[in-house]
Amino acid sequence: MSSASTVNAPSTRSHPADKFSWERSVKGDVTMLSMHGTLNEEFEAKKLAEAVKTKNVVVAMADVRRIASFGMAEWMDFLRRMSDRDVYLVECSTYAVSQLNLVSGLLGQAKLVSFYSSYRCSGCNTASNSLFLIPRDRQIIRDLPGSEYQCSNCGGASRLEEYPAAFFDTISNRDAFEIDDDVLTFFRNQLKYDLTPDLARFRAVGTQLEDISYMRLSGQLARLPSDKLAHAARARTIMDLEGVAFDDAGVSAWEECMSTILPKVKQLQLHGCPAGFLEAAVSVADLRDAVKVRSFTYAYECMRCDAMRPREIDVAANLEDLVMGKLPDSACPTCKSTLIGMPSADLVAVLKALPARDRDPVLEKFFGKARQEAAAKLENLLVVTAKKPMAPASTGRGGLFAVLGLIVVVLGAVGWFAIDAWRNQKQIENKIVMPTVVADAAPAKPTFPRPDWITEDTPSSSYCQDMINRVMCVGVSSYRTNRDEAVGEANDAALDELVNTVALKVPETFFKESIVPTYAAARNAQLGAVHAAEAERTGDAYKNAQKAAAASRRIVTEALRATGSAAVPAQRSDWHWEEYAADGGGPNEQLVFVRYDVALDAVRSLVEHYSVPVSTIGGASLVTAFPGLGWESPDLASGAVVIKPGTKLARSGVKAETVIVAIDDQPVGDALQLSRALEAADKAHTEVHLKIVTPGAPTATLSVKL
Repeated sequence: MSSASTVNAPSTRSHPADKFSWERSVKGDVTMLSMHGTLNEEFEAKKLAEAVKTKNVVVAMADVRRIASFGMAEWMDFLRRMSDRDVYLVECSTYAVSQLNLVSGLLGQAKLVSFYSSYRCSGCNTASNSLFLIPRDRQIIRDLPGSEYQCSNCGGASRLEEYPAAFFDTISNRDAFEIDDDVLTFFRNQLKYDLTPDLARFRAVGTQLEDISYMRLSGQLARLPSDKLAHAARARTIMDLEGVAFDDAGVSAWEECMSTILPKVKQLQLHGCPAGFLEAAVSVADLRDAVKVRSFTYAYECMRCDAMRPREIDVAANLEDLVMGKLPDSACPTCKSTLIGMPSADLVAVLKALPARDRDPVLEKFFGKARQEAAAKLENLLVVTAKKPMAPASTGRGGLFAVLGLIVVVLGAVGWFAIDAWRNQKQIENKIVMPTVVADAAPAKPTFPRPDWITEDTPSSSYCQDMINRVMCVGVSSYRTNRDEAVGEANDAALDELVNTVALKVPETFFKESIVPTYAAARNAQLGAVHAAEAERTGDAYKNAQKAAAASRRIVTEALRATGSAAVPAQRSDWHWEEYAADGGGPNEQLVFVRYDVALDAVRSLVEHYSVPVSTIGGASLVTAFPGLGWESPDLASGAVVIKPGTKLARSGVKAETVIVAIDDQPVGDALQLSRALEAADKAHTEVHLKIVTPGAPTATLSVKL
């Protein structure tokens, strides 16, 4: 086993085995909860949940010895109370990760980040733990059974202790997930996790103070948008590069950014430059112009451990050595040996040209404060103009704002009338609820911008976008007075759009010519009816059309979850809701957006699952019924579609494009299940009764003698 992929577990705290306790610490927008002992009747979900005030929650479970039955119920209640937050589980003990793996629902919407595995030395019987980071070690984890490494006590072979079959496969096969930027920084700085930013996205957040601008960048530098960053630049600009991933592909994007930004600034300071960045992307000419480097990372090599040890170097504190082309010495955190930097010739040239920074107390104070701010509290620099909540034209909400604006003007112009007008306006405001934008589940200020993944806000709509490593599907609810109903409708819309996206990716001719036309016409007609009647949302035509479309989407979603197996996303990736005042003083209306991120492997699995034929008796071939068929009929959404009936099914009247939904009154789940049932009956030479559905025809039952 590679020593770089594991670290020894810390010694456990001296907590009584059956005594539950917990500790809390807060860093920016991240709350860390450390649990100890046994989750039993002393574990109160409500109390623990009330202690969390931030959007992100990191739960450390290294000291969890056992989860009692009462504790399981409270734990699941805790996860339900945290449903509007991002929960990350770290350093799970061997027992904790085993329970999360084996007990359905115990992980909930939480993201399993790291866990310990137990090893025991065959020579001295010393037990030890190794920590694995799932986002980093997914492939290593698959190969853990049978692994060993050298015992630090006697030098013997420490072997992995026995685990249930498929234990590590279950961990490795969990869907990949995004890690919030603040949480990633927390993992890297506080827990010293060797994790890299999500390369599929690029984010830039920041803040300004007069002529100073702070930009915090994260993601793949090759995706850097020069024009938007130039828009946010000020005379004195600081770029925080600590969260970016840099390789040769990012050099040209960075050079383009510099050519756009440098003419606009007097000084550009770079903080947290990643390893390899200075020698590849920063020129001596830049340093003589306006660029100053605050800090950079250099990867030292420990000859004793045979491992790379990245260290951040503060330029101001080490400038005398750096301008001589010398890197400061450091110490290996594992073996404590001295690390000596050996910079390349290109890096030495840059180091010798590093300029000193002028003393600027205002900038330093601003930078220190900005660095401590959570990403969610900073401005999204990739959105030049903040989006405003959508208000349908028919509601007259735009008129409301115009009236309020006019009143303000009148109040400012008319002196003695101001008090009376102000009182009248207050009476109006007491009766009218202004539109409120809400991010996640907690109410926010009306000016809170929508998440950048929302690009369409038409009620009852949905869309999917192909990303680099996933497909993102978003569903939009209709206006609902009940938020839970709106969430359910948006969920169904997003997953129905995923189904439609899968259909578009199927290459098989039979699927394109037979299955897609069967449901696409019905789907387009129902959704078209909803949008056609949108102008009069209180009318019966809209209500009936919207109800029918929602019912069909529910059928499609249930069929997808029933037949799509592990490839179907178990939980949404994000959601957002907005509240609007209704006309006529009725209940407030909710508009909900739900997002699902589906890994490309999962999408490919769904494409194959619903399009690859299964051969069966008499040369027949079947495919699992496509969930989208639920738009045509509820009975079509489950079962198996006959592509070719073969001799034995054809002589009993089974035709191509027939959907077999039951065999001998037993519902058919998928094509493989039906194939096995037919083959068993054929081997026994028995008669079976097939319940079939043909598009445009009533359900029928056929007897097939085999």
